[in-house]
Amino acid sequence: MKLIVTADLHYDITRSVEPTRRLAGDISRQSADALLIVGDTFAKDLDILRQCLALFDGFTGKRMLVAGNHDLWTDGTDSLVRYESEILDICRQTGVYYLDDAPLVLDGIGFVGSVGWYDYTFRPTNLGIPLRFYENKIAPGAAARMGEYKHLIDGQQDITESTLSITARWMDGAFVHLPFSDPDFTHLLVEKLRRHIRQVADRCDQIVAAIHHIPFDRLLVAKTNANWEIGNAFMGSRLFGDLLLESPKVRHVFCGHSHQTGRIQLNQLSAINVGSTYAKKRYEVVTLQKNF
Repeated sequence: MKLIVTADLHYDITRSVEPTRRLAGDISRQSADALLIVGDTFAKDLDILRQCLALFDGFTGKRMLVAGNHDLWTDGTDSLVRYESEILDICRQTGVYYLDDAPLVLDGIGFVGSVGWYDYTFRPTNLGIPLRFYENKIAPGAAARMGEYKHLIDGQQDITESTLSITARWMDGAFVHLPFSDPDFTHLLVEKLRRHIRQVADRCDQIVAAIHHIPFDRLLVAKTNANWEIGNAFMGSRLFGDLLLESPKVRHVFCGHSHQTGRIQLNQLSAINVGSTYAKKRYEVVTLQKNF
């Protein structure tokens, strides 16, 4: 089976539009059995998702999608409804298979997928930032300048001058509206992925996993600037990696999210971060060999 994988198309962002169109044209001209789009296709406006998926109408193989964190962004409406229902509806209307909803067996190979999420297990402890700032997705320096976050600062004795120089925000805090904490959402998604793996394990020889967030810390990128380094807290969770390594039939995992290309081998598992950026889109071509 010839599989093409891409991620982080961000078709809602101006500088991503033409690179995404070129990538879609290139992919659609190729003869391949399946295409995986691994999250962050759009943000907020569902019609942008519809437009982006339409770019791949010329692709003759099976098209599959997982959500990314940007795909859960809304202007105040429920991100869980967006994740579980609205994206699914668009996929059904456009003939794209939504792996977050259900797994798929294609020509004897299992496919599972998840948006993935983060529980701060990747947070850089060397920065000395208290956990409450990660929970609010804002660095101490930014919190000190914004009145709505002053409660994180006022009267607290665990904030240093060095942490007050860190001014980054993780914008999921403004645009993702979930009825769970990040660790609770992570646990729910891990258990859902576990069920999906079990559903296909008896029907296939190997499984391909598509997870937008990063499942292994070895795929994280070291940063020299604290305003960038704090972002590693929101790159993913070890729980997803642990689950994948527990599942012997999972042979390939593809992710995105960090916009940094990477690849590692862990036991039977090959893990690849596609590494698209806003301005430069990438895809991977993989030939999957069946063993039966």
